[in-house]
Amino acid sequence: MTKITLTPWQRVFACFGLKQSEFARAIGKHRSKISRALKDRDGFINGRDQERIIKAATAVNIRLEPDCMTPVAQ
Repeated sequence: MTKITLTPWQRVFACFGLKQSEFARAIGKHRSKISRALKDRDGFINGRDQERIIKAATAVNIRLEPDCMTPVAQ
């Protein structure tokens, strides 16, 4: 049985509970960027995007754990 592991982008996206277009708007990115990021096998989040995500989460009172934005060791 294969274990499904979410990427950092997928975990952060799930925390927000928004549609892709709404999430993109919340962090000031184009929806195509979010679509590509969610489909990416590794789903790493760069530093600038981490800043945007943290600001957006704070603005809407979403608590993100630090490990949400880091890769899981396999």
